[in-house]
Amino acid sequence: MSYREIVWEVSENLYSELIWAQKELSFSDLHAFISQAVQRYLAEVRHEAWYREFRYLQQQIRSSGGFGLGETKEEVIANLREQRRQIFEAEYANLY
Repeated sequence: MSYREIVWEVSENLYSELIWAQKELSFSDLHAFISQAVQRYLAEVRHEAWYREFRYLQQQIRSSGGFGLGETKEEVIANLREQRRQIFEAEYANLY
């Protein structure tokens, strides 16, 4: 794995907080603490991006009228059964 160097100037207050958090959380050094913090933040950003995409997909489905499965539980079940029957017939039509 290759590495890149980052030079980061921070205020005295932020530096003091970083040192305090490193010691409080028992990290061996400041580098390990900052690496973990950045990785956790990036994971959170990826999750937020995924959630935004998921919400956008939900909105697209709603605006296009949904999946067309029905409004009530009974309608949904009946429509899913019909879809399953159609798929079964298409997939296994040559067997009977």
